[in-house]
Amino acid sequence: MYNDWFYLEEPVWNNVFSFEERKNKKLYIPKLIKIDNFNEIKLQKDKEKIAFEDFDFNDKLSTNYWLENFYEIDWKGKKTYLFDNHNHAFYFWYSARNKWIIWNDNTLIHIDEHADTRDNNKILDKNNSNDLDKVFKFTNEVLNVGDYIIPAKNEWLIWDIVQIRNTSNLEEYLKNKDKYKENIILNLDLDFFQTDLDFIDYDLKKKVILDAAEKASIITICTSPFFIEQELAIKVFKDIFS
Repeated sequence: MYNDWFYLEEPVWNNVFSFEERKNKKLYIPKLIKIDNFNEIKLQKDKEKIAFEDFDFNDKLSTNYWLENFYEIDWKGKKTYLFDNHNHAFYFWYSARNKWIIWNDNTLIHIDEHADTRDNNKILDKNNSNDLDKVFKFTNEVLNVGDYIIPAKNEWLIWDIVQIRNTSNLEEYLKNKDKYKENIILNLDLDFFQTDLDFIDYDLKKKVILDAAEKASIITICTSPFFIEQELAIKVFKDIFS
């Protein structure tokens, strides 16, 4: 899946936000490409290809772009996926399970400004969760940036969720890091580095991320174009993972 780019034009998934109030009625989903060099990561320049659009806390329409593509990277031999809106992680987890990179009952280390654990009361049954075409449709037509984790937990792909959203969470992780040894998914949102959160020590964030990354079987990373400037997100990504 993600073999080619497409537009989402129906009021579903992330396109549902402020759909009736927006002049633009479609969101752009890039294709996935494999890269070996971080210099191949490029920002989107086509202003028709909007990644996310909604009204901000000041009731101003925020139109957001991100990168030309989704990226698959082998980081220290681990499948690592870089993409824009966080619900795409759901597909990459199931793709990894389909390839036996992970199985069920994983610990999700979720490093993010937001919890992303709203319950949409939707779930894929076991038969559908093994069909990547149906997983892809579910990811792109049902889930959004705030509700993609619980469906994976309800289907037993995820057993435990470790929420890391502040300094206390970071310190608690380091205190207990030795208990996280296997069946680990690192799920990072680069909005954890947006400027309003600069009061959280950068080196502490980086230390925790790298520890979790070393232990993870798969790494999913989103750039959250609505919540952080994409140039900053990519700068942070390159600093941590290069």
